[in-house]
Amino acid sequence: MSAFAVPVRRKAVLSGLGRLGWQVMMRGRGGSTTTFLVHSRTVVSSAVLQQYQPGGFPHVHRSSLAKLTPQQVTNVLRANDASFVMDFDSPVHRFDSNQLASNSPIEDRRAAGRCLYSGDMLFGVFDGHGGSACAQTVSERLLDYIAVSLMDYKQLCEYKSSMESSAGRAEAVRRFNFANDYSSQEGGRRYTEALYKFAREVLAAYDEEADAADCLRHAFERLDEDISSEAQAKLPNGQVNFEALQAAYAGATTVVAYVHGTDLYIANVGDSGAVLGVHNEYGTWEPRQLTSDHNALNPSEILRIRGEHPRSESTFVVKGGRLLGYLQPLRAFGDVKFKWKKELQMEVLNTAYNKNLIPVNYYTPPYLTAMPEITHHKLTSNDKFLILASDGLWEPMMKQTAVRLVAEHLMGNHKGRFHFDGIKTLGDISAILKKRRASHSAEVMDQNVTTHLIRHALGGTDDGIDHSKLATMLTLPEEIVRLYRDDITISVIFFNSDHIASLE
Repeated sequence: MSAFAVPVRRKAVLSGLGRLGWQVMMRGRGGSTTTFLVHSRTVVSSAVLQQYQPGGFPHVHRSSLAKLTPQQVTNVLRANDASFVMDFDSPVHRFDSNQLASNSPIEDRRAAGRCLYSGDMLFGVFDGHGGSACAQTVSERLLDYIAVSLMDYKQLCEYKSSMESSAGRAEAVRRFNFANDYSSQEGGRRYTEALYKFAREVLAAYDEEADAADCLRHAFERLDEDISSEAQAKLPNGQVNFEALQAAYAGATTVVAYVHGTDLYIANVGDSGAVLGVHNEYGTWEPRQLTSDHNALNPSEILRIRGEHPRSESTFVVKGGRLLGYLQPLRAFGDVKFKWKKELQMEVLNTAYNKNLIPVNYYTPPYLTAMPEITHHKLTSNDKFLILASDGLWEPMMKQTAVRLVAEHLMGNHKGRFHFDGIKTLGDISAILKKRRASHSAEVMDQNVTTHLIRHALGGTDDGIDHSKLATMLTLPEEIVRLYRDDITISVIFFNSDHIASLE
């Protein structure tokens, strides 16, 4: 991965640490010191860096950005939103989803569907890095692998028979379609053949004692293995299959929700997250975090990785907050440069890309896994909604704030709460009320709650939405937008409390 360095004010450095994954570099000459934020996901040319010096982008160029009206801002925010209401009996009443690009093209993906053989629901958010190829592949395939893995013996037999009679075109999941969905035409046949093979093997080794968590782990790991093996296979003409290789070389973090009656399972790999919105017995709302981030801020992940490698590697296996000093998420699909042995990398990667891609200090692979962490939660009628989102939402917004915003939206109170922090006099109250009235007079009520969340993530303040701030965040030049925001993908699943209560 390439890195960039952008001069910023010291205040910005301090506020960015720990959430955006920045590394800090100090460069001094004589008595002066310049502070740089370094990130490994975007490349910015030296010409662009010179254009946005000195003093930081917001203070020099904000006034020169294209001016968006509130309606234009709303059009941008709503371009990819979608809402679906279940027209069948289900613990899920409806769900909203949206995504907003930072990368061009967007590297995030999303998926949702109903298992055709069980009626269970699946939802997924996929955050790509190093391009969109891996996230695209996982979003197209993972739900099917999960559905097959979860089938009982009778369902597997029926599915296998259906696959054989339909030349391998039988569905395991009926998907909800998003307007900006994309499916690989070239990979379709390869995906189907791999899924059919997986279904036959699950049937042949069927274990009625396997629980849902085991099935989810099996599906995740098997898809990652298939992505890896497909990248090694040559085309009939002996050439490298670059589509398969790109999917394996790029990476993706993933969070998936599986809803089976009152059983909610969350499977996550990486730093996308899930949080439950609970309306407790006291009438207040509380967030219940159902995932932990797999990165260097998680001590258990550091211990896990160090425990999987010799003690002699403990000083560099996680270095500078990154795997071997390179990769921020410590679990991911793809990213075979952290999984394959050196000999295989030299044979496939180095040959295909005509350069050495083996990381420094690469001695005892694999260093990376797609083994998910599984959380099981028993739903009650107090559990009202579930938020799944890529880290593009969780970087600017706390999970408590996200739950509060969804709850207020659900109850029709999208204007938010009054904040008393710093109020000392009646004059302070008067000034705050004036600011809130000005903000609320221009505020839009988004019917889609995920659009509401993105609006607040980019333009929210204690006094409501700052339109100028929001418009600026949406018009940042492509060369630097990743300095200020990441791709954002969100799905919010609303539960059917009456249905759940009937099952309790």
